[in-house]
Amino acid sequence: MKAAVIEHRGDRGALKDIPVPVPGPQEILVRVTAAGVNPLDWKWRDVYNHPLPFVLGQDFAGVVSATGDRVTKYREGERLFGVASDHGSYAEYTVVPEDDHLQPIAKIPDDVGDADAAALPTAGLTALASIDALQVGSGTTVLILGVTGGVGGFAAQIAHDRAARVIGSGRASSEQLARSLGVDEYVAFDRDDVVRKVGAAHASGVDAILDLVDDADAIKRTAELLRKGGRIVSTIGAADVDWFAKRDATAINLVGKNTPQSSHAGLRELAKMLEQGRIRVILAGERSLAQAADALDESKNGSVNGKLVLTIA
Repeated sequence: MKAAVIEHRGDRGALKDIPVPVPGPQEILVRVTAAGVNPLDWKWRDVYNHPLPFVLGQDFAGVVSATGDRVTKYREGERLFGVASDHGSYAEYTVVPEDDHLQPIAKIPDDVGDADAAALPTAGLTALASIDALQVGSGTTVLILGVTGGVGGFAAQIAHDRAARVIGSGRASSEQLARSLGVDEYVAFDRDDVVRKVGAAHASGVDAILDLVDDADAIKRTAELLRKGGRIVSTIGAADVDWFAKRDATAINLVGKNTPQSSHAGLRELAKMLEQGRIRVILAGERSLAQAADALDESKNGSVNGKLVLTIA
């Protein structure tokens, strides 16, 4: 089979012919039709000390090709989506365990396309976990920094679905997209000072902040926007929990795979919301498997609104 493989440190990823993986007794062989592109994918390539060689990617949509003899929940021919971090998803085939919360899988509803399904797992589950951790509900005012990215776009829609008031920040050119996702107030970081403008509009503070972009220094400046007892989530590990606690705020450094939402049930909830039209996938573009390295570079550049997807079959 063909797969986008990293063989040496510093590789961008090259299309190689490698053996089709063989599923174990409780594993499923999936013929991949689409693979979602996430920042985590280029971080595995460029930042983390991932064992070599490895197949890039983790989010996938596809069709069950074969099952191990102890698999009971899925059968050949069923459409499946989820996370394949052990074997990678930028490939014609991958293998996933039937039951592992670190690599959740679920059936794709009939009305959901493969590209949409492949774009959903990592970003969608992280957004769902973040909104839950922030305790967003009816009447909550939530600020999402980086609202038109993969996680931010899903988070805005989930918060809007829960009848929250959503404030979002992003580039000036992305305002129309943000509004279409349910953002009530928009602040362009390349035109205004986000903290100053949000602070002026919400003198008593906001209830919750989802910060998808700020480093350890910048995130502290957002503390002045939180009301007493407010909550803030960082998905990049930037929040000093003790520092925020001293200011009567709850800070959470959220790691998606370690949350209850990272589960088969979490994927089914997202798929149901997608099927019901309560959320939608913003596809930034579709690329071929041969363009995997270029797609990762696009993602790393940080200018992608929504999700890039590789179409494989």
